[in-house]
This record gives sequence, C-alpha cells and structure tokens, in this order.
Amino acid sequence: MPAARCSRLAATAAVVAVLSLAGCGGDGAAESAETSSPSPPPSKSGATPTGSPSAVAGPLSEQQARTALLAEGNLPAGWRHADLADAAPAGAAPEELRTDDRNCRRLFDVLRGDADKHEARTAASRGYRGSADGPYLSSEVASYDSAGGDGSKRALSTFRSVRASCRTFTAENDAVTVDFTVSRLTAGPGGDSACARLRGTARGGPADGQQLTLDLVLSRVKQSTSGVALLSVGDGDTGLARRAAEAAAERLTEVTAGRTPSPTVPPEQAD
Repeated sequence: MPAARCSRLAATAAVVAVLSLAGCGGDGAAESAETSSPSPPPSKSGATPTGSPSAVAGPLSEQQARTALLAEGNLPAGWRHADLADAAPAGAAPEELRTDDRNCRRLFDVLRGDADKHEARTAASRGYRGSADGPYLSSEVASYDSAGGDGSKRALSTFRSVRASCRTFTAENDAVTVDFTVSRLTAGPGGDSACARLRGTARGGPADGQQLTLDLVLSRVKQSTSGVALLSVGDGDTGLARRAAEAAAERLTEVTAGRTPSPTVPPEQAD
C-alpha cells in the first residue's frame, strides 16, 4: 500500500466497524430487494464552498481523503475520536477483525481500500466511541487510480458478492472469539451502496457471553468509497448506522466536488 495511506489503522485482516450502492436489502426474514436508483438523501454535511470549487479529477489526495472522513459533529452528542485498536469488545477495531476465512475477510479488505488485490491509491481511517463501553465506529475512505471509477466499482461489487456468499465465519482477536452470521441490512444512503449486518456471541473479553452486532456500509462516489463499521454490544442501532453512512457519503460527495464539508476533521497532529 502506498505511503500516502498513513491515516489507516496499522493492523491487518478483516472486519469492519461497522460498515449496496444499489441500496441495501432487508435483514433476516424482513429482507427486501435492493433498489438501483433511490433518491439521494439531503445534504447533512453543511458544506460551504470556498471560492469556485473544482471537481477532483482523479484519486483523492491524502488530505482530501482525510477531509472526507466523518467528524465528531456528524455523530450524536457524546461521541469522541478514539483509537479503537484494542478497545472494542470484539478484541480489535471493527474494521480490523481477523479471520482465516479468506472470502469473508474481503468484507473488511474492501472497506479499507483493498479491492481484490487492487489497492487504493490513498486511504484514511478515523475511529470513534460513544462512551467508555461503546458503541464503536470506524470511518473509512479509499480512493482508486482506475479511470472511470473501475477500482471503486470493483470494491462495491466485491462487497456485494461476498455479502451474498459469506454466510458464517469465525473471528479471533486478542483472546476474543466470535462466530458471526452475515445478513443483509437496510441502512445505506441508497444509490451506489451496500450494507451487511454481522452478529455473533463473544467468547472471552469484556463482552464474554454477550451478543455483538457489527454493521458494515460501503458507498461509492466516482473513484472513491466511504465505509462505515459500527460495532455494538446487543442488537445494534440501524438508525445510527444509516445516519452515519449517509453523512459519510455526503462528505465524500462534497470533497469529490471540490468543496470542504463542515464540520471539519482536525489536523492529524491534533489527534
């Protein structure tokens, strides 16, 4: 991965916290068909253009990718930026869960910008927690070289196909083992997005014996993708996952159009 991806979390392998561009099907028995072209959500970023913005012609720069990440102001009151590397009840950050299942692992790979061996040119990541005990959310942005958005299209296509083929897998992270079941989730911003819900019971760690819910949403805007991974103890929060995914997609849209979304993400040295 190029050096420009310095904002991404250090660990390797697979999940995420908590994150189809054709809409997201329903979860479990309530599963519904995907829709290909729903109306876009209203802007939530409050972006304000400076001067005459110019659309980005190519992959985002490192700074642009970071600017497109979710900010604290996009989340409910009380949420704060946090290093999720070893703080989550699953034993790792939501987007960094490890599994030996190579197919299911790709759900997390594409969220972070690795679309079947076609790595993103730039990628950025930022973690948040709602309280000392969670929930935990990871915001991801990846931008690809491919002209015409082939890289981002491949990432979304991979996410959708793996969501359909990966039914169950075991994640083992820092003495915590979780047998996850994968299903569709209605939580995306519509348009070019895909969603998945992972559920399982933790064995070991602070949430031993409790149900964990990991919601993953991947959205595509031209040559880039935004990912959201939301990890909760209990049944999860579909509404929060949806609102976070909508805000993330809107921020990426604004940055791609050459504008700066508001609220802003602090400079990296301030983290």
